[in-house]
Amino acid sequence: MKKFEEIEYHYDKLKVLWLDYWKEEVVFTYQWWIMILILILPFFLWWMLVDKRRIIEISLVGLFISGIAFILDQIGVSLRYWIYPYTLTYLERDLWLPANFSIIPFFYMMIYQWFPKWNKYILAITVFSFFASFVGESIFKWLGIYKVLKWEHIYSVPFYILIGIFVKIVLQKFISIERKSRHGI
Repeated sequence: MKKFEEIEYHYDKLKVLWLDYWKEEVVFTYQWWIMILILILPFFLWWMLVDKRRIIEISLVGLFISGIAFILDQIGVSLRYWIYPYTLTYLERDLWLPANFSIIPFFYMMIYQWFPKWNKYILAITVFSFFASFVGESIFKWLGIYKVLKWEHIYSVPFYILIGIFVKIVLQKFISIERKSRHGI
């Protein structure tokens, strides 16, 4: 138990250090304002573009993607593959929530909506994966919001693709179950 008490002690010190850093060097910087925009803007775009007849289905895509992105981000940060020097709130510490909960789900939802057929969906997800990995991540790195420690952009590509495929498979299965239960099959 002595080791755990030592961890608690250092964690408390780190919390104070992080709060000081966040208040003095993060909040209201241009990076912080960019993250505010990245958090809010996709919701407005989504509302204008979403097919309101399929809003629940498409929203589920966003919800699944957000959860998966959050978990994978947690793993990446915990393993010290990357870190986020700029965060929206002091509470986040290591997570860059605007990407996980707005911009990434937005793109997956739009791809899901616009490309219902599997072959075009796979192509769109692949193009998005390369774009997000090499352009998106590079921009956030250049802005200083995202700092790579032991990661290469190419490693992200299969994750983006597999996430898109997984979510479409799960959602199609849910839709199939729902249809069968409606018809008493």
